[in-house]
Amino acid sequence: MSDLRRFLLRLHDFVRPARSERDLARELASHLALLEDEFIRRGLTPEAARRAAERSFAGVEQTKELYRDARSFVWLEDARRDLRHAVRTLRRAPGFTAAVVLTLALGIGANTAMFSVISGVVLKPLGYPGADRIVVVLNRWTDTGRTQANLAGGDEMDVAARHDAFEAVAYYQGGEVGVQLADGAEFVGTQFVQPDFFRVFGVAPMSGRTFNPDDAQRSAIVSLGFAQSHFGGAADALGRSVSIGGRPYEIVGVMPALMRFPAQTDVWAAAPLEPANRNRSGHNYRVVARLAPGVSVEAASAQLSSMAGQLARAFPDSNGHKTFVATPLRDDLVSRVRSTLFVMMAAVALVLLIACANVANLILARASARSRELAVRAALGAGRRHIVGQLLAESLVLALAAGAVGLLLARVGTSALLGVGARYVPLPRLEDVHTDWRVLLFTAAVSVITAVGFGLMPALQAARVEVGETLSQSGARGSLGAGSSRLRDGLVVAQIALSLVLAINAGLLFRSFVALTDTPLGFRTEGVLVAYAQAPARGSIFDQSGLADTIRVGQLFDDVFARLRQIPGVVSTGGAMGLPTGQYDSDGSYAVEGKQTFGGDFRRLPHAGFRLASPRYFRTLGIPLLRGREFEDGDLYDRPFVAIVSESLARQSLGADDPIGHRIMCGFDSDKWMTIVGVVGDVRQASPASTPGPELYMPLRQHPYAANRLQMVIRTSVEPESLIGAVRQSVRAMSPAVALKFTTLETSVNDSIAAPRFRMALVSTFATLAMMLAVAGMYAVMSYVTTQRTSEFGLRVALGARGADLVRLVLRGATRLLAVGVALGLAMALATSRIVTSMLFGIGLLDAQAYAGVLLVALPLVIAAATIPAIRAARVDPMIALREP
Repeated sequence: MSDLRRFLLRLHDFVRPARSERDLARELASHLALLEDEFIRRGLTPEAARRAAERSFAGVEQTKELYRDARSFVWLEDARRDLRHAVRTLRRAPGFTAAVVLTLALGIGANTAMFSVISGVVLKPLGYPGADRIVVVLNRWTDTGRTQANLAGGDEMDVAARHDAFEAVAYYQGGEVGVQLADGAEFVGTQFVQPDFFRVFGVAPMSGRTFNPDDAQRSAIVSLGFAQSHFGGAADALGRSVSIGGRPYEIVGVMPALMRFPAQTDVWAAAPLEPANRNRSGHNYRVVARLAPGVSVEAASAQLSSMAGQLARAFPDSNGHKTFVATPLRDDLVSRVRSTLFVMMAAVALVLLIACANVANLILARASARSRELAVRAALGAGRRHIVGQLLAESLVLALAAGAVGLLLARVGTSALLGVGARYVPLPRLEDVHTDWRVLLFTAAVSVITAVGFGLMPALQAARVEVGETLSQSGARGSLGAGSSRLRDGLVVAQIALSLVLAINAGLLFRSFVALTDTPLGFRTEGVLVAYAQAPARGSIFDQSGLADTIRVGQLFDDVFARLRQIPGVVSTGGAMGLPTGQYDSDGSYAVEGKQTFGGDFRRLPHAGFRLASPRYFRTLGIPLLRGREFEDGDLYDRPFVAIVSESLARQSLGADDPIGHRIMCGFDSDKWMTIVGVVGDVRQASPASTPGPELYMPLRQHPYAANRLQMVIRTSVEPESLIGAVRQSVRAMSPAVALKFTTLETSVNDSIAAPRFRMALVSTFATLAMMLAVAGMYAVMSYVTTQRTSEFGLRVALGARGADLVRLVLRGATRLLAVGVALGLAMALATSRIVTSMLFGIGLLDAQAYAGVLLVALPLVIAAATIPAIRAARVDPMIALREP
């Protein structure tokens, strides 16, 4: 018989044991019948013939065992038998089984939920055809190593025109843009893209067509969701028009749900084949590309680097320290969250380790109680391997049951994580987070590994049972000896140490978050309503066209501010492009007259953030005016240009000199010198975690090309949200074409620190769960120890010991374990806290308050867990205790 045929027969017998047993029984019955007939012919009675046939057959049951060994996989049969026995055994201990399954399910469920997010966000391939060939092209500064996502317009043209490593290249730029529809204006995620943009992603429209060179900035493609919500469906959207920036765009295509780049984009508008801003110092364009067949990411980066060298020689001022690199799109999307997610995964893995230690102690205690049963098995011939296998089978059944429950808990946990992530944390690819085969495989693997993790050591310890000594003990309660006690103590120490590691890191993140919320911002957040507003304007900052239209929009917003000040409850109003913790940020280089010359290599010039502001803006936000004046209504486009600088900019460029009267120039939108008329206090622009830096403020009305999109700030004497309706009505009455979106300044600031809040809350949740498991573990162990020593305690009481003496006796052992666990936990926390260094603000790794706070919370809980069994032991009745076996 061939090896393959033998393997298939064994596999068949293993998979269908009932049929194999029936076939075996029929075959044995046939052989026995033949032998009986032979003995009857020899003169024996039927009964004697049957017995003679069975004797000559060498035993029916032995023959069956030999047949099973020859026709099946012995080790699999043993495993199946052990698993069946494990299920029967665990059914007889429902309390123990439920406790173990629930404990493990919490750990496995938390790990599965976290892995679901990591799988969808980080590991899963993008859904586009040939997604591994889609890359982004980035700037990298050779002198600092800093990477920048945006390319200059001139550089983008060179990448697209002179490069043969790519099959398709396209730039895109945009964000939330005011779009005018038939039923009003609203902010819509909009990107201006080159015609080859969709070719890069390999996605065809489900209705209509993509762009072609003849579209000339007058065509748009919309998402399926946008088409359904605004036009009723994909077919109904084709040929309809939307107005962007005062220009009509005809909808020529509808993209399927697969196309969702950049995130939250609903409209892709045709952009020129060549960027409008073609200089090499303003980095305004993001570039995506599809690699040519057979070209690797490394090869593309090498060709980009070679091209960058040529540009550096041709344009030393702008490109002298610049190179370009290609990065896989998936890596670029998750680069900001990858490390945070893996830190969270490490934290939740500690929870599972603590759960395993907790369960291992429960199993060890149960094995001690079953020591007589195990000794009887050993006395009847069961080998150590068989006992270990049986106990591991029980662990596997428990772990698989916990995995099933954990998977259900994970679905709830994943939904919670997605809800928080979508609201507070800019996690990419949340729509790709699903319970797929990767998650199921991970859960199964973790369950099996967990079974070995918590079951192996107790099983090995239980298999070392001394048969003679155990069977000679009186009573039913057994023991596994000193080895099991050391293992049990070690597991308690491990739980305390690991829970402290999590708790201390959570404490550091909590202290850091408190420091964030307490740090001075440089402005007042309370009672400020923020309205993002955009009015259509046909002007272009790059070709200086449509000046009259942009000036008209500036006057419109001045009239809006005046009208808003008449609303009851409004204290003051202002506007800006570049509100702290908001959008519309811009920055660049500047020169102070007499100190720098504007032009040439912009990197040699000082750097600042650029903000546009209206009159009364600083007063409304509570930014202090330190010197000079605020902007005035007379600071218009046809008047001498003025500017206000922050304290940091004045100190950076003018030192102790009075800034008032100095002239400054920047590369924002004009080459005019601006006279500094005021100095204001520093603000934390991006978030409370950002360092206050140099800021250059310019009047909105003197920079009209950028002033049609701004944030209106309204300080109120009432709840800010209560005025949203009145503000919207006032703006709509003046111009229904203005798109509006509302928030509050407090909400904006809170959203800017959502990521540290999320990390702090998540790690704190894991730490709380870990501490609960550690406390439960200490309680379970001390309860078991006191139960095992009931007779001893009864004897001590009979000999005159007081209850307090017994409490001290029990707590002495618990305190020793606690001291070792705390020492080990502190050492491990010091070693691992470096992982969260980049996540901390305003505190150090050795923050005393974080360590002290954790210990003040954790130590009483653990001591209480040990004290309760100790007090119960102190109340033992000596007469009852001495009768205990």
